[in-house]
Amino acid sequence: MSASREKKQRQGVAPSDKNAKARSEQAAYKRKVRTYTAIGVVVVILVAALLTWNSGFFQRRATAATIGDYNLTVSELSYYYNGVRSVYANYGIIDNTKADNDQMYNADEGQTYRDYFLESALSQAQTTKARYDAALEAGYTLDDVQEDLDAEIQSVKDAASSGLYSYSAYLKNMYGRYMTVGTFEDLVAQGLLATKYYNDTLEQTSDGFTDEDLNTYYQEHKDDVDTFEYSYLYFKADDVEDTDAEGNTLSNDEVSKLKEEAMAAAKTKADEALADYQGGTSVAKLIAQTSPTDSKDHTTVVGTSTLSSIYKDELLELDQDAAVIVENADAGYYLVINHGRYQNTETPATIRDILIQAEATTDEDGNTSAPSQEAWDAAKAKADEVMAKWEESDKTAEAFGKLAEEYSDSSTASNGGLTTGVTSGTLSDDRESWLFEEDRTAGDVTCVQHQDNPDSSTAYWGYHITYFQEWEEESWKQTVRSALTSDAMTEWSDNLLGGDAYAINQADGAKYFGF
Repeated sequence: MSASREKKQRQGVAPSDKNAKARSEQAAYKRKVRTYTAIGVVVVILVAALLTWNSGFFQRRATAATIGDYNLTVSELSYYYNGVRSVYANYGIIDNTKADNDQMYNADEGQTYRDYFLESALSQAQTTKARYDAALEAGYTLDDVQEDLDAEIQSVKDAASSGLYSYSAYLKNMYGRYMTVGTFEDLVAQGLLATKYYNDTLEQTSDGFTDEDLNTYYQEHKDDVDTFEYSYLYFKADDVEDTDAEGNTLSNDEVSKLKEEAMAAAKTKADEALADYQGGTSVAKLIAQTSPTDSKDHTTVVGTSTLSSIYKDELLELDQDAAVIVENADAGYYLVINHGRYQNTETPATIRDILIQAEATTDEDGNTSAPSQEAWDAAKAKADEVMAKWEESDKTAEAFGKLAEEYSDSSTASNGGLTTGVTSGTLSDDRESWLFEEDRTAGDVTCVQHQDNPDSSTAYWGYHITYFQEWEEESWKQTVRSALTSDAMTEWSDNLLGGDAYAINQADGAKYFGF
């Protein structure tokens, strides 16, 4: 073939080869694009899944436990778990830099704080669910607690705002990363309704006991209901060192001898005090003369269970105003005096109180002293203002309570100034004589000045505006009614939680707590 012809042949086939090559390269490019696109899609899916996982979307919906037919999600359990945990964290009992599972609640039983918090949380959830169901069955609805629910939610929102948090971020900070607004509000609502139902049941149960019920219980449980009045002086034996003055270690016999001598010296003091008491010396004078390690002058307790096991048996065997010496396990001696037992028929009072404090002054040493006359005048003017508002009101307990909430400087202000169980000797100013006058009737009001000893750590000055609400049931009846109610409510709770209806079983989601 001539050179010119070969050249023409090459020229004739070249476009075809080029086209084939181009098509091949284009196909390869498309394959590469499809591959990278597929990889990109997978990456996007994986990133989205990772972000979703890190957000807690899946975890919060996982079942952490079952309570009967209820599936308790991780989000729900975090409400109860962190609610319990926060108490221990706020008081510095647990170390927030360590996992709950790495801190021991009860080392002897091998129980970690995670174990304890989880157990407590599940118990609270169980009780709440059972009471909530019972409330619904009894006809209660969330409308019954809507006002309280709104107030609770607003309180949390206010706390979040003051801390510069959003509402949802604040809830996560308080209850953990799996908490949501919806879960929180649902559980608060359930808790409020469960509590209302329980409190209503408690009140109805307590009011249901008759005088016959109270008397029957008293006759069978006098030792648990009677008031016991007694005094004691405790003479502790001096501590004994196991070395002498030169630092030499003493033998066991030498140490034992020193302890016997210390106990003998304490016994001598107790014997002398007993002799003086039997000779007519009052308890108060005995205490002043002998300076015992510890003492009580005519103290009272309700029920024998509140008496110290060290001297309870000996005390109960004594005749009225008799005394005995009781050894305290090689540590010292008690002189115990029995002043008698009785059924307490005193009728305590329920009062409401508004405290208008007079601003105290501070001396040059920083010590608190009584208010200036100007401060007294300002307090009196405010007290007169409150009294004027009272006179303009409908003069009911509720009206007084609202004034207390608005004006009182006392810790009882949030509860409408209410104080129950006020007995003779409780009040430290002229309210005492006013309250326990024989003709005191419901609705009476007084205003008295309160002056204190500046040396007292709880000293305050001002005016008390006091409202007498009612005389209560006799003290012994209150004790009996409380005992009967407690027994009945325990039985009620046991029946509510009995069987398998609210059985607790942990699930896989519990792994998200405390580690």
